[in-house]
Amino acid sequence: MGLVFYFFIRRFKLPTNSYFQLPRKTPISFFALIVAGIVLAAAVNNDDNEMKPWKVAIPGIVFLLSIGFGEEMVSRGFVYGVLKRRSNKAAIFISSLFFGLMHLNLYTGNDWDPWLAYWHVASAFCFGFFMCALLIATESFWVPVITHTLFDWSIVFDKTPPVRKDIPPISFPFWEGLVFPFADLLFTFLPGALIFFFMKRRRIWAPRWLKKVALRIAIAWKLVDESKDKSELVGQY
Repeated sequence: MGLVFYFFIRRFKLPTNSYFQLPRKTPISFFALIVAGIVLAAAVNNDDNEMKPWKVAIPGIVFLLSIGFGEEMVSRGFVYGVLKRRSNKAAIFISSLFFGLMHLNLYTGNDWDPWLAYWHVASAFCFGFFMCALLIATESFWVPVITHTLFDWSIVFDKTPPVRKDIPPISFPFWEGLVFPFADLLFTFLPGALIFFFMKRRRIWAPRWLKKVALRIAIAWKLVDESKDKSELVGQY
């Protein structure tokens, strides 16, 4: 699936075609990577995870990579890329919602449970929003692909993998069921919103001499284009 949509992205020259590269070196890119690292540390170091034998771990990691690559190519690569030509904000929202709805296939037939379906879609929507933030901030597909892979770590390395049973819909009180996914708002949606917030160009108050020192450091580290007039760059911040 991932390779098919990779072909579509290349064939139709979508805006996301330029993201098949290593992360760009900018302050917001570094910030996004740090945020992703914090979120992943909590996901991978979960007490419910354990190391599996290599005969399980190696194919398991390949399986997780296939999930990360495939789902990112469809949601962030193709859907976001198609919609981005019209509206970036709409592309972020719709591609994240589409990613959430992709997980409804787990709740069909005797496994249908409206609350579990709602929770999973809401959780996946928040995660998709976070992946969009990483993609846009780093301008690299490989960051959300690797992040997605590691975030799903418990699928393979959980100590007690869940066993699905044919059960009738579970009844929860309305408000309890409604607010249950709010934890995902804190764990994935909020970090994504934080990245988008700092991605906007904002004037930072500081003494002019301090801005000049910071600008020299940024030019030395090639974080800004030194071909631009320095006074113009200082004025932007």
